[in-house]
Amino acid sequence: MTEPQNHMRRLPWEGPDGTAEYAPHGVTDHIADAAETHIINRARNDAAYALIMIQRPEITREDVCALVAKLAGHVKDVASVADMREERLNSPAAKALESALRAALGQS
Repeated sequence: MTEPQNHMRRLPWEGPDGTAEYAPHGVTDHIADAAETHIINRARNDAAYALIMIQRPEITREDVCALVAKLAGHVKDVASVADMREERLNSPAAKALESALRAALGQS
């Protein structure tokens, strides 16, 4: 599915035509959550690897360029995950839950 709706979740991958993919909540939440976690962990691991590699005297300019390109891709992927999570936090259901919790806690 490619049409966003309030009861749909944007998935952390694109469809065959490069557009955002959506699925009903509950159907693929576990898979999507695991994919988001994998994206973030892969970025963290490669960032740690890059920091170690740039300390090695034998690293070449091409190696550094490859590391930068890989890390730039990870930044794009992690930013996409952040955007998706922001969408979920700003959904009507999340806002209603926030309001109910604030009311229960006596906050405005």
